[in-house]
Amino acid sequence: MTDIIAGQTTIVETEGAADAGGALPLSPVQKAVYASGDFVDGITAVAVGQFLLFYLSAVVGLSASLAGTALAVTLVVDALADPLIGYISDNTRSRLGRRHPFMIVGAPLLAVATGLLFSIPKIQSPALLFGYVIAILLLARFAYSIFFLPYIALGAELARDYADRSVLQVFRNFINISGNLVAVVLGFGIFMSGPGGLLNRAAYSPFGWTCCALIFIAALVSILGTMGVRDRMYPIAPLSSSAFARLAGELRDVFRNHSFLVLLFTIVIFWVAQGTAINLNVYTFTYFWKVPASVIQLVLIVGTAGLFSGIPLCALLIRKFEKKSVCTWGIVIVCALLILPPVLFIMKLLPQNGVPLVVALCVFAFIQSVVLTSVFISFNSMMVDATDEHDLLFGVRREGLYFAALSFSGKAALGIGALIAGFALQYIIGFPSDIADHPKQAIPDLTILKLGLIAGPGAAAISALSAFAMTRYRISKNELLRIQGELKARKSV
Repeated sequence: MTDIIAGQTTIVETEGAADAGGALPLSPVQKAVYASGDFVDGITAVAVGQFLLFYLSAVVGLSASLAGTALAVTLVVDALADPLIGYISDNTRSRLGRRHPFMIVGAPLLAVATGLLFSIPKIQSPALLFGYVIAILLLARFAYSIFFLPYIALGAELARDYADRSVLQVFRNFINISGNLVAVVLGFGIFMSGPGGLLNRAAYSPFGWTCCALIFIAALVSILGTMGVRDRMYPIAPLSSSAFARLAGELRDVFRNHSFLVLLFTIVIFWVAQGTAINLNVYTFTYFWKVPASVIQLVLIVGTAGLFSGIPLCALLIRKFEKKSVCTWGIVIVCALLILPPVLFIMKLLPQNGVPLVVALCVFAFIQSVVLTSVFISFNSMMVDATDEHDLLFGVRREGLYFAALSFSGKAALGIGALIAGFALQYIIGFPSDIADHPKQAIPDLTILKLGLIAGPGAAAISALSAFAMTRYRISKNELLRIQGELKARKSV
């Protein structure tokens, strides 16, 4: 078991840790090398989540509804393939193991696709432009799944103990947040900080290809660094029929697990809300809060500092409270922090401009990020616990399929969020498309008001449902110990 207390890391061997071939717990260095794969997700999340809808609609000239549709359709199509990718990974036998071959293929494809996404040529036909965007987005989505699903399934097998799983999530979150920070600085602080700012089309291509290089390097570190721990993987039970023939039954078993269903519903609702808010982020900062790119960068960096600060807080909370409680109350606080800033601003209870407004935005961003870290770490750790329950119920390990189903739901939810954001921009908020060609046109006050309300209270109203769903989760620390005890007894027979 690994405990993080006051910034120090201590390794203690636990009963459940030496399970695969007598393997000892991973060292901090091994955890960090594995977690470097999360840098890929951190870079991608900011590049696609923060910049892409704005780039496609305000800079490239694709209508907001078509841009939102492209993001949604490609996410949903890719999500449909996720269970298959996860299941194939679970059942693959090769000299390199069952996770690494997929990671090796997916990493370079994702890197190149990211560069292409931000290097879209000038295409006059809306239909051709839409088709081009769909094609590149599909490549990026599929490549991400091919790399990331086996990557997170690999991590689920490396940590076995209730607390150690949370610690591995801490490492992953630290690296992921570092990727977020790098992408924020590259975008707002370097490439979009010059003349034209966020509306400068020429700035996006070098941003995309820089992200491409960083994605490839981080993925390579994770792939090569974990080659030596392939012997830790759970053995694959011989199948009485082909993997494809068993897929439908395996999927049915996954959805028969109550704990998984609770987690699934929670993350779907939460990511619909977050997807809506994130895709509107650049619009909200630029036109509702009326702050320049340098201030956007500052607020996001402060938010990133909050994500880092939330790591030791989450480690402390998980030691003292159940993961379910940490996650549930975190979601409630996130909802409140989505509502308060725009409502207080509209009521003129927040500063309206200048340094006081920037300070207020930074404070809200910091607190929200601290809480989000606890939500993500506790949630991911609970998902790993649910895979042990699946083993007890159905007699097979299905980490890949579990995280594929989770990825499926998360992507579908983010797609719905992007779709909501795109259609809201065009049909409810009434925001003009291709504003880069008319940067000085006046935006009506009512348009700006609706933008703030949909990105804040609107997203919070959706997210509140996920807190209610989480209250139905039932794997406590004692329950997990019981599950793992029965699994150990079964294997010793």
